[in-house]
Amino acid sequence: MINEILVFTPGAIEVLIILIVLCVPIALVVLFVRYLSRSSRERQKMRLELGKLADELEQVRKQAEKAEKRDSSLRSE
Repeated sequence: MINEILVFTPGAIEVLIILIVLCVPIALVVLFVRYLSRSSRERQKMRLELGKLADELEQVRKQAEKAEKRDSSLRSE
């Protein structure tokens, strides 16, 4: 019986099943890791863009305040 087990050579179907059982989980792990790294980079890009927009909004607010002060000083004169 042991000799029969040792002599067993897998056929095409067995090799295909082994490849599927081993390769599919490995491929899924690789895809998941790539997805996580890509989402991390995307989050960093979004934070940078959000920071730029916040700076731009602050500048616009300051300009609006200056314009409002000028208008109010002109009206008071």
